[in-house]
Amino acid sequence: MQLPSSILDEHGILPQETPYISVLTRRGYEFLVAFFAIRAIGGACIPFGSGILPEEASHFLSVTKATCILVGSNDCIERAAKIAAFVNSQGGAAFTLPISHDAEPVRASYVDIDADVQLAPDGPGMVLFTSGTTGLPKGHWIGGARTLIMPMLAGKELYTLGEKGSAKEVLNAFSTHRITQAAFTPTLLRNMRELLINGDGQVPNEKRDEYASWFKALDGLKCSAGMIDHSTLKFWTGLTGLHMYIGYSATELGGLTIATRDPVTTISLIGSPIPNIKVKLSEGDTGEILVKSPFMLIGYVGEDDLTRAAFDEEGYYRTGDLAELRDGQYYFTGRQNTDYLPYISEACVLAIPDHEAKELCAAVIRLDGASGVPAPEISLARIRSDLMQSLPMYMLPAILRILKDGEEIPRNISGKFVKAAVRRELFATTDWWPHSNPPPEVEYWGNMPPIFEAATPPWDWCGVQRAD
Repeated sequence: MQLPSSILDEHGILPQETPYISVLTRRGYEFLVAFFAIRAIGGACIPFGSGILPEEASHFLSVTKATCILVGSNDCIERAAKIAAFVNSQGGAAFTLPISHDAEPVRASYVDIDADVQLAPDGPGMVLFTSGTTGLPKGHWIGGARTLIMPMLAGKELYTLGEKGSAKEVLNAFSTHRITQAAFTPTLLRNMRELLINGDGQVPNEKRDEYASWFKALDGLKCSAGMIDHSTLKFWTGLTGLHMYIGYSATELGGLTIATRDPVTTISLIGSPIPNIKVKLSEGDTGEILVKSPFMLIGYVGEDDLTRAAFDEEGYYRTGDLAELRDGQYYFTGRQNTDYLPYISEACVLAIPDHEAKELCAAVIRLDGASGVPAPEISLARIRSDLMQSLPMYMLPAILRILKDGEEIPRNISGKFVKAAVRRELFATTDWWPHSNPPPEVEYWGNMPPIFEAATPPWDWCGVQRAD
């Protein structure tokens, strides 16, 4: 692949004002080739999900002022062409370049490193757009000093999962390869467990040793991107004989920031800061988790006001998560502005388009059988009544779906809810709410909430995590 010389400076480096290049591919190897090629010329990589819409991609390219899309093989070529055509039809500028993955290796004698060329140490290395669940997706500007792909630089062999990385694919990888390093999410561990147990909720005795052998090359079970529940923790430590270690991280933080050093037995424990990371709580030993890290985001692309609001006066990033500090260890206590109902163990709140009200607030919930509240007492009216003291009327749910045993809320590869799939699978709608014929398992509040304006962009449910 070769960029037009007109967009490079005299040293063959992308100018710091416009360093962004997007990447659209399904294949891990193609992404690695593109990533290192972009970084070699001082650029910042913008990963696109394979299911990205032209309107969505146009927004990302516009925000970053990027014009080039590096494209992988197969159907990505057609999708990239549609994106470029859409951008150009809207008065923008975009072009595509194929990612070369079968060229002859460059001879060492042809490689020359110009010691006089210096990349900006505080410049961007990658831009990650979060899903647009609260407004438009935000571009997280992560500094170039952060090495995001350590195994490659350490000469390790990588096993690349399929793009969606299902629990079945992960188990297959462990059963057929000697995996020595891996990190899991709570959702992935729960889904993997469901594939290993029988109808009685137990691992068959004749399979236990086989399943345990798949994970024997690991030095421990590492879990982040959410809080693990006690039953999942007990299952995996019991099956594998390995200890569980918890990590705390976020897209904005550029990777792991807090982690446990000792085996976890308390599910709220997230540990202590890793080296070179500073952590404090807003109220001393309790409050919001504030983090300062050399790896965290530099800012939000094109969002100066949002960037300023994201940090405190000492430059610590405001995570929005709450914790307590006890004996040098941090314990996760929840999110700010969380409304807690003790009889609900899992919930997804989303908007469903409506002809009259623009949108209706819908909720999918899983009841907590250990709460002591009988299931027949839980209804839409009960939930609205319990929330009325803390929420305005228009934010109360108007549609309710209670999950049955065995039902799951659709999620993407990072564990976030896929709201388009939630609407389709759990509310039986892909567009407007059917007032006259709602699904029988869904409860609908007859009184319409106040009309309010709400734009629903095509990426509101999943951002760049979406995959076809």
